Amino acid sequence: MHSVPANASDPVADEQGLLGAMFALRRLMLAGEQFRHAVAAHFGVGLSETVAMSHLSVAGSLSPREVADKVGLTPSTVTALLDRLEAAGLATRAAHPTDRRKSVVTITDQGREMLVQVQQWMRAALSELSPDRLPDTVTALTELAAALDTQAAQIRGRPTIVRG
Repeated sequence: MHSVPANASDPVADEQGLLGAMFALRRLMLAGEQFRHAVAAHFGVGLSETVAMSHLSVAGSLSPREVADKVGLTPSTVTALLDRLEAAGLATRAAHPTDRRKSVVTITDQGREMLVQVQQWMRAALSELSPDRLPDTVTALTELAAALDTQAAQIRGRPTIVRG
């Protein structure tokens, strides 16, 4: 009779755990999309504007091309998005401080107020977790974000599969 080492994993349990994690991640991503829809509706902006605001809140300021890359728009299409952000009073374009040929997009005071409200809603959602779980949650979410960034980069680098 063969003995199984104590640290050996059960492939069936591992697969079930992986499937459970994938389902939970998908559920989190869908909930995040619903949250983004609710935020966009509340502030009277589109989804692309909320994505741009999220990236600007992390970066501080971005060039229009960087906004386009991060939101997934063409540089010509991002101009209309930036026009809408400016019209809503959420962001502004200004000359680059060292290169007059370039411009930078930054969040306005009104945009920062919007982000404060969004952070309050996120804080309320996170308060559903017990404080002792927050460090592990931060670690897990940070690792997942990095892994998803890696997968997205790999997917972008792969040739398109045409089905027909």
